[in-house]
Amino acid sequence: MSSIEILCEVSAESFEKERPIALKKVGEEISLPGFRKGHVPENMIAQKFGDAFILEEMANLAMDRAYSEILTRHKIHAIAMPEVKVTKLAKGNPFEFTLTFQVMPEIKLPDYKKIAKEVMSGDESADSRLGRELIVTDEEVEQALNELRKQFATKDAEGKEVLPEVTDELAQKFGPFANVEEFKTKIKESIAHEKTTRAREKKRMQTMEKIAEGITAKLPQALIDGELERMVGQFKHDVEQMGMKFEDYLATTKKTIEEMRKEWTADAEKRAKVQIALNEISLLEKIEVLKEDLDRESKFFMEKYTDAEPARVRMHLEMMLVNEKVFQFLESQK
Repeated sequence: MSSIEILCEVSAESFEKERPIALKKVGEEISLPGFRKGHVPENMIAQKFGDAFILEEMANLAMDRAYSEILTRHKIHAIAMPEVKVTKLAKGNPFEFTLTFQVMPEIKLPDYKKIAKEVMSGDESADSRLGRELIVTDEEVEQALNELRKQFATKDAEGKEVLPEVTDELAQKFGPFANVEEFKTKIKESIAHEKTTRAREKKRMQTMEKIAEGITAKLPQALIDGELERMVGQFKHDVEQMGMKFEDYLATTKKTIEEMRKEWTADAEKRAKVQIALNEISLLEKIEVLKEDLDRESKFFMEKYTDAEPARVRMHLEMMLVNEKVFQFLESQK
């Protein structure tokens, strides 16, 4: 695996502009006797914690701000967060640090345009099985309608669930529908949209898996480990969303995280190859994300998840936005 080291310098003037922001951020997280959290005067923060503490927070802000600019300027497609080493940090001086990025070795892809054309150009109407899958049946509409009716279900004398009658009044509880037929039409459209989306995602993954199969290079372990961490993190989130503690799930299934990681390694490697292929196509086709789009998405995410690390958020969002553009490019080959 290759690595790139970049020496970075932030001028003393630019670095000093981070001070009020750092003081405000620290002030929001601490409390002192006689002051509510977030209301500690800035001069008391500096007196209490010392200038080194403030400088460290300033350094974190400066590095977060410089990170995306460095990636863009040097066209670095890092496979993980960089190793950071601060080389100069002192009040009234330029701030200097090095970033060491792990980057992918040279990767050769198969003819991805040809593969995309073969998979994407499949005529869905000519594919009888897929064609049938995309048809919305009356039974599917009724099933979806019954699930919606359950929101207003009542209990009879025996405690059994009783669904409300399908009337215009019921339809209007779900939106501005004139009558039942209009409501059913909307349900049918929603099911059709969902099926079309699933079919598109299926073709996208079929395309990328075929392209990824043509990669013969040995993957850096960091890539596989990173993918495993994402898989475990997502699974943990899903378990907790169901109202169960992840530790309790492990105890119930008599599994350890290490065992799960071992079972998922092959799948993680497959996913990593797909992401490598997406990255390589974006480079070859010069597919990039507009800075204003990335800024907007990052701001929206950080407002929702205030504890997230800005550099990681930006790196993840850039990957997701570029991936979508690559998929659109491959779909255009049909």
